[in-house]
Amino acid sequence: MFIGTEKLSHIYMPGTPYATKALEEVSFSLDRGDFALLIGPSGSGKSTLIQHLNGLLKPSGGKVIFEDRELGSDSVDLLALRKRIGLVFQMAEEHFFSETVYDEVAFAPRNLGLDEVKVEQNVKLALERVGLEWEVVHDRHPFQLSSGQKRLVALAAVLSLQPEVLILDEPTAGLDPGGRLHLFALLKSLNQQAGLTVLVCTHHMDEVADLADSVLVLNRGKVIMSGPAHDIFARRQEFNKLGLSLPEVTEVMHCLAAAGLPARTDIYSLEQARAEINSLKRRLEK
Repeated sequence: MFIGTEKLSHIYMPGTPYATKALEEVSFSLDRGDFALLIGPSGSGKSTLIQHLNGLLKPSGGKVIFEDRELGSDSVDLLALRKRIGLVFQMAEEHFFSETVYDEVAFAPRNLGLDEVKVEQNVKLALERVGLEWEVVHDRHPFQLSSGQKRLVALAAVLSLQPEVLILDEPTAGLDPGGRLHLFALLKSLNQQAGLTVLVCTHHMDEVADLADSVLVLNRGKVIMSGPAHDIFARRQEFNKLGLSLPEVTEVMHCLAAAGLPARTDIYSLEQARAEINSLKRRLEK
């Protein structure tokens, strides 16, 4: 197992009248280079789960596994872990505190004791990877940028540590459709070209579903569905029971099947849907 959990449980405020079980025996695994989606209704435990994956929260029970090894709790282990597993919070730009884009992106590598030459190299590379021009943005105040640019700076701040795993909590929240498409295209590049393992917690499945190798669905702190994307998106009734929406192209294929046409329902990308509809048309014309 590259990264995942084994029967992970978490209770907030244990031993008090306000104790709340947020996760209950959650098990899943990702291989190196996977692109996975984490979905579920609000309050299902998604944010709690991802905060365990780089040691921000400690399990109440069960294990978090990275490279077949249970995560330790000592500070050195966690420090090394957070260099390799990057976590981008929802609306991360709301927590900017530096005077320039450079200082914002440089904070993490400086905090880890890198010398300034290496810090600058990491910052330049991180800004380049998210598509921001060094000469244009490095000395600007982060809050002078557009919403989309600020989100890219937040991502660059995590990439400045050159992680192997990238975990994002609702990365497109508050962005317009163009900004969402740009960000997901960037995540595709980071996954397929740079080789990062990516886990995205999102409600915008239309724009990211076709990137997914696997899907994990939570509800009330438990794993409801887990597996390859084409298997999970075929389970329409279970999605409806949870109040979740399938990708629009998947809904179209389900509607065609419900109308009596021999259409596949495990399709979740526009390219797949186009090929299936053309094939269906040819079959019906015979």
